[in-house]
Amino acid sequence: MQNEFYNQPVVEWARQNLQQPVEIRQRFSSRWFRLFVYFVLFSIPVLIVGALVFLKLQGRSEASWWGLFLCGGVLSLPPVIIVVTAALIRQKLVKSVDAEGVRSSLGRRFLWKDLYYVDHVSKIYSGSRKIEDNQLELVFAEGKAIIPPLIHNRAGIWNLINSMPVQVRDDGKVRAVQSGGNIPENSSGNPAFDEIVRTMQELKVQPERNK
Repeated sequence: MQNEFYNQPVVEWARQNLQQPVEIRQRFSSRWFRLFVYFVLFSIPVLIVGALVFLKLQGRSEASWWGLFLCGGVLSLPPVIIVVTAALIRQKLVKSVDAEGVRSSLGRRFLWKDLYYVDHVSKIYSGSRKIEDNQLELVFAEGKAIIPPLIHNRAGIWNLINSMPVQVRDDGKVRAVQSGGNIPENSSGNPAFDEIVRTMQELKVQPERNK
């Protein structure tokens, strides 16, 4: 379509700078580490229920088997919620970047042509302590891909993303003066892209893809 969003500057940048895929390796994210965490999470309810079952078999507990089953289910609920939440978060974490786009930890694909902007997001502790530029959020037409802070070669990855010719934001606010390869506040050298960015700012919503 004539008015379809297409981020040509970033597409050309990726072809020139990402001829070989760049892997983003997270710290403390190996399979064995995750298995250890899962073991710790589920060991507590297993030990508690196991102790109750032992007492039941010894005749030292008046709890019913149905009650023991219900107790096990309730105790297992928090670990299950933690595991599911972690899986949903990992779906958005970037595993690698290449000439075509971004691939998440669970295989989801985002294409450079659909990239709207890069947001440098801060993290706030206890309402006062603030860590600026804690993580990078790459906002695409189909969703958001996150580069977390705990990765190997963090400085190199940050420099790579900062060299992209795309609008940059700090905690959602457009950066007035952008360094490296990033574009000035509303300029990319591409009139169609600039017009889309201006529309995004005026409406304060992301542009919708024409179907």
